[in-house]
Amino acid sequence: MAQEGIYKNPILLNSGTHKEVKVSKVEDYGFAQELNSILVTGHEFIEASKHYPIVFVSGKDNDLVPLAVLGLRDKSNLFIDDAGKWLEGAFIPAFIRRYPFILSTSDPNGQNFTISVDADYAGFNAEEGMSLFDEEGNNSTDLNNIIEFLRQYQMQNMLTQEFVKKLVDYDLLKDFAADITMPAGEKIGFRGMKMINEKALRELDDEKALELFRRGFLGWIYGHLNSLSNFKVLAAHEVKKATA
Repeated sequence: MAQEGIYKNPILLNSGTHKEVKVSKVEDYGFAQELNSILVTGHEFIEASKHYPIVFVSGKDNDLVPLAVLGLRDKSNLFIDDAGKWLEGAFIPAFIRRYPFILSTSDPNGQNFTISVDADYAGFNAEEGMSLFDEEGNNSTDLNNIIEFLRQYQMQNMLTQEFVKKLVDYDLLKDFAADITMPAGEKIGFRGMKMINEKALRELDDEKALELFRRGFLGWIYGHLNSLSNFKVLAAHEVKKATA
């Protein structure tokens, strides 16, 4: 489940160079068509669990990260059609919704940051769309809203990392494999994943269980567990796509 980059040519935004630039709304999600999994934050588990399996896999530096599985095959996103439209009614994770903007910061509090945009996005420097700066070179209201969204996403990612660390520290994860048999008999297997161990969760001492509850992590845990049945949903999407 390779996590491929969707930003092909990120450039720093500044009011001098980009004062007159407009950016149109993303309507074509073709840039994510080859992503069969994407990062999700704990805050998104409940909504994401209605559509995608959520699993834990090793990311950069071997740290575990939660991923929403979007397809059964490499470079296949079953939720995007040939026209680049996301499946109607399906939740779109923030990892995708933030595109073509991205925030970079080395500050744990997110106070010092830079904003970049993918210059290869077709809607960058469009004739119509949202302005990034006003006539005086100040951030537009739209840009400030984008910055706030990116900062919230950054903070949610940090809290999700804390959540995963708790799962590891409390020994609540176990290896997990998914084996799917398609109607024609083809077998598709997923390995290298982890899921939360319900038995270990039930045996957790009261103090640790209360901490998970107080921090809102129990809801995330059950969102993840409920999501695992969605491998069957992916199989149904795969059949529908093949038939189409």
